[in-house]
Amino acid sequence: MRFFFVLFILGLLAAGCGTGTTTNRDVKHLSPEAIQKKLLGNWLVFKVGTRNATEEQAALLQDTLSRLKDIFELNTFIVSPGKVVVEDSLGRWQQRTWELLPPDIIGFKEEENVFEIVTLSDSILTLSSRIDYKKAHADIMLACYRIKTEGYGDQGLAATALSRWRTKPAKPETPAAIAGRVVSLLQYDGIYLEALNNSGADYFNTRRFQLPFSYYNGGVMLKPFDSSSRFAGLFFNAGDARTAHGLLKEYFEASPYPEEDNYMLAYSAFMKNLAAAIQKGNP
Repeated sequence: MRFFFVLFILGLLAAGCGTGTTTNRDVKHLSPEAIQKKLLGNWLVFKVGTRNATEEQAALLQDTLSRLKDIFELNTFIVSPGKVVVEDSLGRWQQRTWELLPPDIIGFKEEENVFEIVTLSDSILTLSSRIDYKKAHADIMLACYRIKTEGYGDQGLAATALSRWRTKPAKPETPAAIAGRVVSLLQYDGIYLEALNNSGADYFNTRRFQLPFSYYNGGVMLKPFDSSSRFAGLFFNAGDARTAHGLLKEYFEASPYPEEDNYMLAYSAFMKNLAAAIQKGNP
């Protein structure tokens, strides 16, 4: 088995799955057309686990599973007819070609490995793929939550306005363009956190964020500028990155932290408010 690909696709396609997961629904009663239609849309992987693994299997695969969860859990992907766009750990979009192999198998043109559709509804998708490592094997499960665009101001996570920050510019940008890149990143992370909260996930991974923030229970702090940071890497050069950081610093204090008990929703609202303030001040 090509273990590298399983790591890749599990992460990029990154309370339903724990160490062991069982499901009681299948999609075999749906037509291939109905399955393909239901698969379309924005998805978030909110849990990675195993299905029906014995204690011995789970123990042997624990390091592998922990690595998968740490690197890939809470990731997003977008399914369109014949194509799936997946997000890697650096926020870059990657594209794969997929097809449905009836009754319930997803195959990829680029690779031999396949995924079984275990559960599929309007809001939940559960995928399973066998993984072999040394003398152990198990079915790795991905529990996914549908991000319904109408719930987020008609902006899916693949919206162009929310993805301006993903492609590194080929030349220095104007102050307005830099501001637009910062606003795009703030808006994306704000909607991502809102969707993550709605998925039922009980935590978020700060390494999924490029913003130079430290997160606390009840607040957010802006880190000092670091030219080697992932945030700085989103811009053409250190000068543009410093300008972007300066915008965050300028408007940071002018965007009060929301009075919200749910910390994910509080972070989300703060990012959206900060984006709005920067956008208003830099038309």
